[in-house]
Amino acid sequence: MKVFLILIIPFLFISSFGQKTSSELFLDLKKLASLKRVLYIAAHPDDENTRALAWLSLGEEAQTAYLSLTRGDGGQNLIGKELGADLGILRSQELLAARSIDNAQQFFSRAVDFGYSKSAEESFKKWQKEEVLADVVRVIRKFEPDVIITRFPPDDRAGHGHHTASALLAIEAAELANDKSYLKEEIGVQGNTWETGSVYWNSSYWWDKDIAEKTKDDPNYLQFDIGEYNSALGKSYNEIGTLARSQHKCQGFGSIIERGERIEYFQYLSGTKLKSNLFENSTRTWTQLVSEELDMEMKALIDNFNFKDASKNVPALLSIYKKLNKLENIVLRDEKRKQCQELITNCLGLNIELIAENYAVSISSEVDVILSIINRSKEQVKLESVIINNKSQSIVNAELSPNIVIENSFKIKASDQVSNPYWLQKPYENLFSVLDVSEIGKPNSLASISGKVKLKIGEETFEYDVTGEHKWSDPSYGERRREIVFTPMYAVSLDENSILAKSGVSKSVQLKVKSFESNIHEKMTIKSPAGWTITPNTIQLDFDNKFQEKSYDIKVTPSSAAKSESLVFLDKSLKPVQLIHEINYDHISSQMFFSDAKINLVKINAEIVAGKIGYIKGVEDKLPMAIEQLGFEVKVIEVEDISKTDLSQFKSIVIGIRAYNVKPELMNFKPSLMTYVENGGNLIVQYNTASKEVKEMDLGPYPFEISRDRVTEEDAPPTFLMQAHELLNKPNKITNKDFENWVQERGLYFAGNWDEKYQTIISWGDTGQDQVEGGLIVAKYGKGNYIYTGISFFRELPSGVEGAYRLFANLLSYGRN
Repeated sequence: MKVFLILIIPFLFISSFGQKTSSELFLDLKKLASLKRVLYIAAHPDDENTRALAWLSLGEEAQTAYLSLTRGDGGQNLIGKELGADLGILRSQELLAARSIDNAQQFFSRAVDFGYSKSAEESFKKWQKEEVLADVVRVIRKFEPDVIITRFPPDDRAGHGHHTASALLAIEAAELANDKSYLKEEIGVQGNTWETGSVYWNSSYWWDKDIAEKTKDDPNYLQFDIGEYNSALGKSYNEIGTLARSQHKCQGFGSIIERGERIEYFQYLSGTKLKSNLFENSTRTWTQLVSEELDMEMKALIDNFNFKDASKNVPALLSIYKKLNKLENIVLRDEKRKQCQELITNCLGLNIELIAENYAVSISSEVDVILSIINRSKEQVKLESVIINNKSQSIVNAELSPNIVIENSFKIKASDQVSNPYWLQKPYENLFSVLDVSEIGKPNSLASISGKVKLKIGEETFEYDVTGEHKWSDPSYGERRREIVFTPMYAVSLDENSILAKSGVSKSVQLKVKSFESNIHEKMTIKSPAGWTITPNTIQLDFDNKFQEKSYDIKVTPSSAAKSESLVFLDKSLKPVQLIHEINYDHISSQMFFSDAKINLVKINAEIVAGKIGYIKGVEDKLPMAIEQLGFEVKVIEVEDISKTDLSQFKSIVIGIRAYNVKPELMNFKPSLMTYVENGGNLIVQYNTASKEVKEMDLGPYPFEISRDRVTEEDAPPTFLMQAHELLNKPNKITNKDFENWVQERGLYFAGNWDEKYQTIISWGDTGQDQVEGGLIVAKYGKGNYIYTGISFFRELPSGVEGAYRLFANLLSYGRN
């Protein structure tokens, strides 16, 4: 099991059980005995209050879950190049990493994060409100919370349409979940209807600086100190929550550990108003649900828990487990039996893992896996049966002698479908297409190789879920693991999603092909759209070994009749060749999925004033390659290398997105950059988020601020404020047509409150909103020019938006020849 800190959530990486200390097991026992349940609801990964989740789960000992409406696919990325679906997977895994620390569960709806939304109404329209509302109801019925907590208020104070929508949906879904006429055809599938007692908003000084004083005697508020120290864990709940929040690395939420008092405020929204405790109306008892005998056994085990030899607690746990079968509530019965089983597992020191030689298995082929089990106690444990991918397997060495590893080898055939997340198996726009309603809400798909292992412990038989994994030794890290995935025979990877070319001008494209089988010898066909010539249009693939990689160069040339369409790759059966998506970071489990390989071919009419471009890296992005596509020579510069670089060689210098956010030391080089501008250079600074640190920086030659202004409608009409300005005319005449087919937004973190020496060039306004002018500002300084732009070139250029390329070509060509 993947372990973060000292806490292990039993639902994440079941294939390898991580043992806990006796103190942790005692806390798990108390949570088993608790019948409190709370569901936290917000819009995105990183919206959740991890400190509150840690307190609720580990302090209040409540079964706690977080429902994130989206997977965060419309956000930005501080640590890599992943955007869109890839970013959604990264952020989903970061949520699971956080949950493994704060000990809560994780749910999702089918809503797609389409970027910043200025109203709940816009969010509901794009998501199809009734569909997402149904998802929230499904999660409530599946989880059965006593209390629902929202992170945001159900009004404009939430600051983001998705945020407001999450609170409104929580209130409405809480009422609908108990309506037998709502989704009545699913009640039998999900369990039953469910009545949640209360809905509260987890408010804070973020919304009201005077909240501490205002809420003292207000019956609409509950407040609690969640900073209590837990000696069994060796940490306070706000410490644990801070560690959990720091897993949201791609959003830049690494935080300093917090200790001491931490007051959290909860404002009444709907349902029953509580007087002093979130769970004061959670009246279910074990005596009521099962029997007085079960209640007494749980209390007795808590009072007499054996910390010295945890295995001595197993007989009492076996008795409790047997009595839990009498629970009529399916949700509660399955969950409590699972918790009790995990306690027994950890008390015995049981470890089960299903390991393959490598992580990738091509579809329809076979793979050898080894099931290893060890019982590190003196209690009698027997292996009774093994089922892998729904097929029974023959077993040997059924008795588990103390501290002796037993192994069974199996040959497993891969399915005929590649491993892809369930929410990415069909095309989607603002709502993921999920065919199986039982999948809705789950954080991950079922593993490619999974099994059920039956063990007899005492007189009880337990069924354990195991996941097929590959493990290996990394000399600089230690043991690493990743899930097994089913792959195509081979797949391609591409450095660029889009290729720009002028009529009659050839462009070279390099693609890499990776084999997932040995002895591959076949042709891959490249199919071009009308008007494009591709050389060659077939590639002979010859791979002797698995995981071999080769690179191939092709040329694309558009004719005068060519239109911007997609280049596709076909295998010998004329089916789409797959594109590899691989996401590897130390703080998450490695992820791999596949999509149809294609390249956007853009026939472009864009002129440039040639020259060398310097690109100072911020976060990872694809703009240097996009600039090369325009025909410029590009040199990527690390911040620490600025002092060693002759800046005068560059026609223009571009500072990458969020550079000042991630590398504040860039400010040390302001004198050099201003000297470059003063001597005739052209400096283009792309957007930075309006963090406190950046807002205090003096970025330009004249004062301006970075605001939170943005234009979220990708089709918002432009207004040309200075029609004759060179940036709109040379070398490309920019017109309304250049703002067609943009994706997600116009821009974000526009300039605000700028000095009069800056000129504003373009403005936009979302529907019903005022025009925003700070998306592109420019000022003369000495012989050169300084430009700040919040226009989302980092999205538009990799997506092949022709007009964005033409505008960016003008920015890069501006100034000296």
